[in-house]
Amino acid sequence: MNAMHTVSLDQDRRRPGWPELGMAILAAAVLYLAGSVIAVKLPDGSPVSPGQANFLVSGLAPLGAFAVAVLLRLRDVRPFGVRRVRAGWLLVGVAVGLVCFGLSWPVSAVFDPFFPGSEGVQQSYRDAASAGPLSLLVTIALGGLLTPLGEEALFRGVFANFLFRWGSWAGVIVSAAVFAVAHGINAIMPLAFVVGLANGLLLRFSGSLWPPIVVHAVYNSTSILYHGITGT
Repeated sequence: MNAMHTVSLDQDRRRPGWPELGMAILAAAVLYLAGSVIAVKLPDGSPVSPGQANFLVSGLAPLGAFAVAVLLRLRDVRPFGVRRVRAGWLLVGVAVGLVCFGLSWPVSAVFDPFFPGSEGVQQSYRDAASAGPLSLLVTIALGGLLTPLGEEALFRGVFANFLFRWGSWAGVIVSAAVFAVAHGINAIMPLAFVVGLANGLLLRFSGSLWPPIVVHAVYNSTSILYHGITGT
């Protein structure tokens, strides 16, 4: 066995494995379900709007699942991509996030006809963004920062890093597909797939979760700000 093969095996052992993946999926399912039930039962007049509650669940549930995966065996966040990265990669993340936001119009124009009746899927998010300055700020904090942190930790930190043992394209494409389907079979799915592809590539080339988190945060925050300003 040569030295390079030994290094490869050592890297695979330090990646998330089947136990981490299985427990992350189980924990995510339980946390998403519990959070969704709580969000649905919010009383009328609650200071937290339905859209903000959904963003809160979308951030905390995957973060909880990520924590379960980390604590199971490895007990180290570095195999999941939580590593320092050069500032240049973060700037690339900002640029890619803006490009993805710009692509949302042509992607929607192509794929929306395949998903009739799903136009209102994200209406609660739009309502939260356009309900006033304070609501807009809270929505950006939850949907533009917390949600990207949680979703990238789960879908890139756990899923993609698990899949990289079968090659770069397995990690990039399959994790993007899982990420897209997790958003539902609706008009959001193609947009989520585009963001997922970009973030899988950034994770693979940078070796860090932070550039994908930046992409996701820029994309979500810009989208929320756009809806908040335009009211659409």
